[in-house]
Amino acid sequence: MRCRFAPSPTGKIHIGNARSAILNWVFCKQYKGEFILRIDDTDKSRSSKEFENSIKSDLKWLGLDWSYTFNQSERNEIYNEKINILKNDKRLYPCFETEEELALKKKALLSSGKPPIYDRSSLDLSEEVISQKIKSGKKPHWRFKLDTDEITWKDLIKSDVSFNPKNLSDPVLIREDGTLLYHLPSVIDDIQEEITHIIRGEDHIANTAFHIQIFKALGASVPTFAHHPFLTDDDGKGFSKRIGSLSIENFKKEGFENITLLNYFLFIGSSNNIEPMIDLKNIITKFDINNISKSSAKFSKQSLVSLNQDTIKLFNFDQIKNKILNLNNNLQNEKFWRFVKNNITFLNEAINWETIITNVNNYNDFDIDKSFVNIAAQELPNDPYDETTWDTWTSNIKEKTGLKGKDLFMPLRLILTGKSHGPELKYLLPLFDKKGILQKLGKI
Repeated sequence: MRCRFAPSPTGKIHIGNARSAILNWVFCKQYKGEFILRIDDTDKSRSSKEFENSIKSDLKWLGLDWSYTFNQSERNEIYNEKINILKNDKRLYPCFETEEELALKKKALLSSGKPPIYDRSSLDLSEEVISQKIKSGKKPHWRFKLDTDEITWKDLIKSDVSFNPKNLSDPVLIREDGTLLYHLPSVIDDIQEEITHIIRGEDHIANTAFHIQIFKALGASVPTFAHHPFLTDDDGKGFSKRIGSLSIENFKKEGFENITLLNYFLFIGSSNNIEPMIDLKNIITKFDINNISKSSAKFSKQSLVSLNQDTIKLFNFDQIKNKILNLNNNLQNEKFWRFVKNNITFLNEAINWETIITNVNNYNDFDIDKSFVNIAAQELPNDPYDETTWDTWTSNIKEKTGLKGKDLFMPLRLILTGKSHGPELKYLLPLFDKKGILQKLGKI
């Protein structure tokens, strides 16, 4: 099995095409196949190395790897060889209509209630007329002649798909300036790289109809196709490629874990429940392309945030310590991780809790009775502390003051964290020594 992902380096990779990459990569991993990265950079005016490097960097951050990568801009010799075959077989034919002439033809067909299908008038041109036009300086664009057989395939997601060629215009494959449109180099590369499965967005369904005939015209076997639906926003509208907030780079900057994005974009819009997982092997095993819905799924940033929060809780200290160390050397503490992982949505929020613990709060800022503070200091057990210390300490304070519930716990929470809400304090206390708590109580 061979799968590929083929981004155009004309912008940052966003959730739409990242989802295609993830689906191809995981599907290929399931069958121990080869995953190939193809850079579709034939549009020289819009493609850039900066975007290419950005795409590769974001894919690697997501956890995707590939057997090898190549650029279409380096393959003109291969394309020209196949183009000559199609020309010699009369499957590529030259056309000389201008855009204005084609627009008038289209308008006339629509006015008469007919579908705007190209009339193939250029097929009637003789070799002599074609030669004269070219000698006079006219540059043709080249169309692919569709045959009359119905185009059908068994789509892994959309099931049975069919097109009647009579309802399609012969597609333009080569522009007047000689540049190639998407169809031709894409099919040629898929043939050269022996691609067996192609998973891409449903906007390519009509393209696939053309591609199947090009595969056959070049004497190649046709890959298995799967077309996944688009993700939509809460209003059911599609996302623009240019929305920077939905780029993978931006999700990374916001602090999302790469495994969260892999998990979410793999199972959104499928019959599988999206549940927090950190074992990539389990994620790959769980995936089944047959469970992807034929209809669009709504992307929810809120759901993604919630999934990231739940995912972080699954990491043990050994699995996360290198990332924590990169944030702050002071965070390299297993007790701290056991406490903080249940109280953060993003890993970088751990720094905030480290600050809360090390900061010395002034209990006077919270209007706490001084006698309560004195009793709390007197009843504070000796360190080292563990998760039972909190109950011991608060029981002693309760016995001396008669306070309970919020009246007992809120002053201690404010003194220790400076916050009126937060985690269970029994998990926080082991992060302190006695001196540190006495400092917060204003006794040192």
